[in-house]
Amino acid sequence: MVQVRLDDEASLCSIGILAEAVERICVKGVLELRMLRNALREATANPTPDAVKTAFGMFARVDRDFRRMIAHEALTLAAQRRGQYGPKVRAVRRARVGPG
Repeated sequence: MVQVRLDDEASLCSIGILAEAVERICVKGVLELRMLRNALREATANPTPDAVKTAFGMFARVDRDFRRMIAHEALTLAAQRRGQYGPKVRAVRRARVGPG
């Protein structure tokens, strides 16, 4: 059984990126992709463990070549968005010491 953790921003972000990747490569008339797209939309809108498991199951049913295309697109999107999510590093201001 797959354990799903939805208590961190990275997991939720991953679902969103995967959903966008499927949107980008979705081919008209391919039922598997439409079903995956709909399952990911549901998991994005309502990120319950059941919704995520359903989307994961749909992804597993998609043709291997489409899964590769989706994964490639998702990695591209993730690379473009690197640094937009996660803990922010605060800049520390240094106080001036001495005259001037």
